[in-house]
Amino acid sequence: MNPLSFGLTAAALLVVLSTPVLAQQPQQPAGPPNALQGFARNRDEPIRINSNTLEVRDKEKQAVFAGNVVVTQGDTTLRSPQLLVFYDGDVAAGVQGTAPTESSKIRKIEATGGVVVQTKDQTATGDTGVFEMKTNTVTMNGNPVVLTQGPNVIRGKRLVVDLTSGVSKFEGGRVESLIVPGSMKQDQPGQPGQPKR
Repeated sequence: MNPLSFGLTAAALLVVLSTPVLAQQPQQPAGPPNALQGFARNRDEPIRINSNTLEVRDKEKQAVFAGNVVVTQGDTTLRSPQLLVFYDGDVAAGVQGTAPTESSKIRKIEATGGVVVQTKDQTATGDTGVFEMKTNTVTMNGNPVVLTQGPNVIRGKRLVVDLTSGVSKFEGGRVESLIVPGSMKQDQPGQPGQPKR
């Protein structure tokens, strides 16, 4: 790939990534939030990706951000050593317009090498994180996956979050929880489980 072609492809990829890809449904998630649902809550915010390197593998329809990768959308931040973006179609097609065309859609994003997702009051950590665009789900795997909010901690093997419905579940083995009484307060009557602000 010549430098001009690479530059156009990289620019197109950034246009594709700057669209709210992690929450395609218009509704807000229901139920108690966790750090991964921050991507759904911030779906209208721009996505910023910083990394040491970017390699676009157009034949494989992959882009690899590597080295101290930091993804920020609103108040949600994801950190990992490597981020793989799998896309369909020709990513360069997104350069011609102000938005990517149907031929340049992101299918999946994989964060590997140790993943940390943070919002202002919650943190989720694991070995890997996979964002599936078609199902609008995030799956974190780890040994263990740890979800914290203040003194409250939940540990398990796999955390699956449906960003559309807001349903989060730990699966694949035993789940350990430490819930400190009084650490979660209701913001408004009738909304149990809302984080203390």
